[in-house]
Formats: sequence, structure tokens, C-alpha cells
Amino acid sequence: MISFIHRLSYLLLTASLLVCCSNTNRQSNRKAQPVTHADYYPAQKVEVNFATGFDISYHEGYKRLDILNPYQDQTDTLHYILIPRGANLPEYDVQAQVIETPVRSMIATSTTHVGLTNMLEENSVIKGITQPEYVYNKEIRRRLEQGEVEGFSGSEFNKEQALALNPQLIMVSGGQASQFDNYRVLLDSGINLLVNSEWLEQTPLGKAEWVKMMGALLNKESLANRRFNEVIERYQQLKNKVENVAEKPLVINNMPYKGAWFVSGGDSFTAQFLKDAGADYSWYDTHSTGGLRLGFEAVYEVGLKADIWINPGSAKSLQDILAQDSRFKDFKSFKTRQVFNNNRRLSESGGNDFWETGVVHPERILADLIKIIHPTLLPDHELYYYQKLD
Repeated sequence: MISFIHRLSYLLLTASLLVCCSNTNRQSNRKAQPVTHADYYPAQKVEVNFATGFDISYHEGYKRLDILNPYQDQTDTLHYILIPRGANLPEYDVQAQVIETPVRSMIATSTTHVGLTNMLEENSVIKGITQPEYVYNKEIRRRLEQGEVEGFSGSEFNKEQALALNPQLIMVSGGQASQFDNYRVLLDSGINLLVNSEWLEQTPLGKAEWVKMMGALLNKESLANRRFNEVIERYQQLKNKVENVAEKPLVINNMPYKGAWFVSGGDSFTAQFLKDAGADYSWYDTHSTGGLRLGFEAVYEVGLKADIWINPGSAKSLQDILAQDSRFKDFKSFKTRQVFNNNRRLSESGGNDFWETGVVHPERILADLIKIIHPTLLPDHELYYYQKLD
């Protein structure tokens, strides 16, 4: 699930300079004063090993969070200085926003942000969320119903609603580096704006490692390390199971829309999943990190011989697929009933857990894909995110 905020644009390249000035002014009543690590930081700190979109470093009296290349259309780095709540402002040498930790309240603008807080057992930090109908998490849904979490509906982010809620932080997903002025009022009011660009990561483990970014914001580095290490260990175990498979079934993915068929590029995280699951895929040699826009006929030719079809849009049955185009009945995968979709875990309003906890649990997705592609390798595994369409 890519929430609407992924389709919006945030922050001009010059935004970080303006943000720094705004935050520096708000912190001007504090005196820069050295503070020792031992006063504030856990013994175990995070290190970034798989993600390419962020970095964290530890300094005298503060942590520094760098969001690298947060936008699709230009290269830049956004800096955030994380200081202990109530501490004196330390000296630092970058243009940055200053965020007190642990963060106590935030607006999430993507369900993937819920996956991060849920992994660290800190869903209570979420006080608002956009497009609440797409939330799968039962705790957040209950709190929405009870008025403890405020839902932001509509295609435009409601700044007045955000100001009234007055969270410490709004977490947004990077897009094009434009329309910063739409959010200047939030920054000027003292609300921090943090760009989370995990969706630009090219590997499953790179996406999941963003839990360490959330861990730094919540002062829960130790738990973030432990949970992520568990993910790595299981992911590698699963990957090793298919390392020497002799046959690799051919897989196609997705569904055409308005005459175009977007398949996953060879450098995308989806292609990496397929490689790690022991699949053959016709577009491994392409160098796109996102979707490749192809004509219907180009993918149709591959579909006629592909052994397995995954992620066919929103389809919940084979009849749903035929309703889109009757020619799909000629696909080998359709004839052999080897069609699978990642929508087994749906809420009543359409929230899909694949796009929520799947971000931080790639080992579950990989297990599902191996079960689909090489079922004998995981005889006892029951599909978690995926379901076979009948």
C-alpha cells in the first residue's frame, strides 16, 4: 500500500536551510553545552549495513540522523539533530532540524510507518494518520474508533487539522523536491517534519533496516537491533535453502492498467525477492529500480509461458482476473491455477498488511515466495501474506 502521501511532493532543496533557521530560533533560549554519551545513550547503538537512504552517528550530547537522497528528482541530504528531551542544545556543524527524543507524538502519513512503530512496540506514539481506512493494525484501528488517533482523510493533507493536533513530528515519505511552502506553516509552528524514504530502497533488507531510524527517534536502539537481527538471520536461512536449486520457475507479476503493464525492474526490491526465492524472471537484466512501463503484448508473450503469476492487481479470484481481460485464460499459470496475490491479510476497509508489517518482515514475504515457487522446500509453511486464487 502506497499511501497518498507517496504521490505528493515534499520539501524544496532549500527546505533544510529554512528548517534549520526555524528550529535554531526556537531553540535559541538554550545554551550550547557539552553533554557526555553516558548520560543519554544506550550501550548498544545502531549501525546501518543494508539501507542506502539514511545514516546515524553518535556525538557528544546528540545523535545525528542523515536522510540521504530523500527525493526522486535530485540529490541532497537532510540532517536531523536528535537530543535528549530537556537537554541543553549541543554544538553541531550542519544545517538541521532539532528533534527531542524520545519522540512522544507523531502523525504517520503511510501505513509503512505503522509497521516501524509496531515492530518496536510503540504504536502509542502515533496520534494521527492519513487515509486511516488503509490501516490494518488492529490496535491503531481500535484507537481510531475510540478517538485516540485522529484520521486525516481526503486527497490533500489538512494543515489546520495537523496544527490543532500539534504533534512533535510529522513523518512524510519523500517524493519530488517541491511544494515545500505548503508545509512551511507547520515548521514555523514548531512541528518537526521528517522525510522517510524507505520506499526508495532497492533491497528487502534495506527497507526493513529503517526500523533502526525509528529506534533512534524513540531511544529504542537495542530493541531495533535485536528485532532486525532476527529478520536477517531468518532471511538468510531461507535464502540459503534455494541457493542450489536446479530449476527456477518463470514468474510474471502485476496486472496491466489502461493498456500499459508495469513490471518490476531488475534492480527493484521485488526483483531481489524473486532472485532470493529462486525464480526466473524476464526482466532481471533491466536496470530500473521501480516499475518498467511495457506494452500489453510484450508481457502477454511472457505470460503465455510463465509458470507462476504473482500480484495480479487487486484480484481475489481467477474470475476477477478474467473480468479484466478474457485473454488471461490462455496464460500457463492460469490454466495450472498457479496465480497468487499478496492480499490474504486485508482489513474490512481495505488495509493490506503486506504493505504494513511486510516492510519490516521481508523474511515472511520470502518464505511465502519460496513456498509458492519451490513448495517442497518449505513443506510446513502456511502462506502468510499471499493466497492462491481459485
